[in-house]
Amino acid sequence: MRPGGWLYWIIVGLSGLTFALVVTYIVLVQDNRSVQAEVNQRQQFINQSIQLGRVNEALIRALATTAVSSKDDKLRELLTQNGITINAAGEAVPAASKPAAESTPATPGTAR
Repeated sequence: MRPGGWLYWIIVGLSGLTFALVVTYIVLVQDNRSVQAEVNQRQQFINQSIQLGRVNEALIRALATTAVSSKDDKLRELLTQNGITINAAGEAVPAASKPAAESTPATPGTAR
């Protein structure tokens, strides 16, 4: 056996291990990019939901103010059906997390 033969095989083995680690690293980087893209999409959805929540709140306040100023009972009833109550100052206050029609069961024999 040659004196440098074992050194050659150790270097070949380490080269193979390095190649396997590089391939594993590339696969993990690609997987990480796809996960990061999904996280970014979810974050964008959350940010847009917050913005739409502000618009929704402003719209409800405007509807409540209109219902009070014009004494519109149909609009007031519509807001109540969707879980929004109007206080004395004309401010809209969410009554519950669910709309009123879902949170309170209808009693048989009573008309609305």
